[in-house]
Formats: sequence, structure tokens, C-alpha cells
Amino acid sequence: MKPVKTIKTKLQVRFNDLDMAGHVHNSEYLNYFEIGRIDFFNQVIAKDWDWKKQGILVARNELDYLKPIYFHDNIFVETHCEDIGKKSITLGYKIFNEKDGVKELCSKGRSILVCFDFNKKESVEVFDQWKLNLEQ
Repeated sequence: MKPVKTIKTKLQVRFNDLDMAGHVHNSEYLNYFEIGRIDFFNQVIAKDWDWKKQGILVARNELDYLKPIYFHDNIFVETHCEDIGKKSITLGYKIFNEKDGVKELCSKGRSILVCFDFNKKESVEVFDQWKLNLEQ
């Protein structure tokens, strides 16, 4: 499946995101992916989705660090759906630093997310509404 829709989400580097070397600590990149994922779901799935009933569990994260990010960098994450499986979806992420209109790729990664029914406490097939929205 080719990415149908890419959602761009502005990120803010906070002082507590930095490590002793003065760049964003490696653990913060997953938080940035999560911010992009939430924005993606709000825009593509539904803002009023009942996440407490039908949601996702993160089964796998992959992350490649390409360039460091610093405190005053103008960064954003682009999030898109890479694949729809039977019970899971794969989201892809790219974090960019933009300066003077030029985008520089700093990091890329993906998450495999398993659809989960929290009332039944079991994994379920990808929700029909999600399939419809993700494939449009």
C-alpha cells in the first residue's frame, strides 16, 4: 500500500528533551512519533473515536537516527499509513528540520499497531471505519 495521506505535525523541542550533548535525547524521538500518530488519528480516523473501547497497542517501533536535532530547530513530523494488515496497521514517520525553506531529514521510523478491543481484552481485526478512512 502506498501512503495515501501524509499528515504534517509541528513539534516543539523542549529544554527537557535535550541530553548532555545539547541535542534531543534519543528517547524523545518516540514521543515525537507519538505526537504525530495522535494527530494522524485525529485527522484521518476520527476525533470522537472511543479509544477506551476500541484502540491500539504498540507492538513494534523502529527508528533510524540520521541527523541530530537541537533546541532551536524548527522541526515537524510527517506521518502516513504504510500498510494495513488483518489485525494491525503500520504507520511511518519522518522527522524534518526546516531552515530557510529547506527540509532536512533527521529521523525516520515506523510503528506496528495492533487493533485492540479493551472490553474483550483481545486483539481484533482492523476496524472497518479505519480501513475505509485509511484506504481513501
